Parts: sequence; C-alpha cells; structure tokens
Amino acid sequence: MAETVKLISSEISLTTANTIGGASLVRLYATANAVITLANTGGTIGTCTLPGGTIEYFMKQPADTLAANVAVLATSVAFT
Repeated sequence: MAETVKLISSEISLTTANTIGGASLVRLYATANAVITLANTGGTIGTCTLPGGTIEYFMKQPADTLAANVAVLATSVAFT
C-alpha cells in the first residue's frame, strides 16, 4: 500500500542548521550530492550522504536541527 504524504509547511532551501519549524518528519530533496547533518544542543547526532536527485524522509525530535553542505529543499510532512 502506498503512503500518502501530508504537507505541513512550505518548502525551504536548507543549508544552515534549522529545525524546519519544529518538524518531527522532514522531506529532503537533494538536487546535487549533499551531506546531511542531524544535531541537537549536545552536538552532532549523525551524518549521511544524499545522492543528487533523491528524496529522503528524516525523523527527528522537534528541537533537533538538520543542515546540509549544499542547498537542499526541505519541508515538514506527515504520513497518513
């Protein structure tokens, strides 16, 4: 069964650390290869590489931030 994505916020261009409006689930679209960093007040939680032209979904705590070494498009979403 296919999942339906519910848009919660408008899409932003993400490079610097951002909570994406306190989102718990974030859709990222990388137009070029990008290194994504997930962090909180204690520092970096983890990193991963998104290949260019891909979409991935990241779960995080509302206060956690995501950042990228190149601009990626990010929006808060929910699965229904």
